[in-house]
Amino acid sequence: MNLYASKGAINARLMPLVDRLLAAGISPDAITLAAIPVALLGSAALLASPAQPVALLAVPVLVAGRLVLNLLDGNLARRSGRMHPRGELFNEVGDRLADVAFLAPVAFLPGASSSIVLLGVAAALLASYVGITTRAAGGPRLYRGVLSKPGRMILLAACSLWALLAGPATPWGVFGPLLLAGGLLTVAERLFVAIRTLE
Repeated sequence: MNLYASKGAINARLMPLVDRLLAAGISPDAITLAAIPVALLGSAALLASPAQPVALLAVPVLVAGRLVLNLLDGNLARRSGRMHPRGELFNEVGDRLADVAFLAPVAFLPGASSSIVLLGVAAALLASYVGITTRAAGGPRLYRGVLSKPGRMILLAACSLWALLAGPATPWGVFGPLLLAGGLLTVAERLFVAIRTLE
């Protein structure tokens, strides 16, 4: 599931918004860092959902917000000519924090296997680590994979709506194994590509 394949078309649709942000003087770093509070709100909504199931409605909205912000910061940096190493640091660290904030709370929801969900979070972080390390070793930054970041976020959004409609037991019970299996397959795929690229 390479959801990054549609990135170019989505970026083109976001350019009017990028131009408005540029005109308003908003920095790419501010957009990058804005994804962290969005993820923390997603975490709060998930943790509140056992007592207030309607909070799950916020999760898909916040997931979409996170993904849009992730596209906007790079576009704004390129459009404004303000690309710099610190921005890349903010982007990578912010992405990892947002992944943990969005995904780890599921471990504490009814029906979820805490250990499997947390192992799935670890697999997601490892997949990101392989992608970043490949670039550090002289190859391209790897984003591809069975369950890359957009896939993880879509899985979370879908299970949130499923849990709201059907109750938490089955959706969150399924989420952990899918996250773990998808994460491990993504690690394997990226390692395979990295090894071939760095030969």
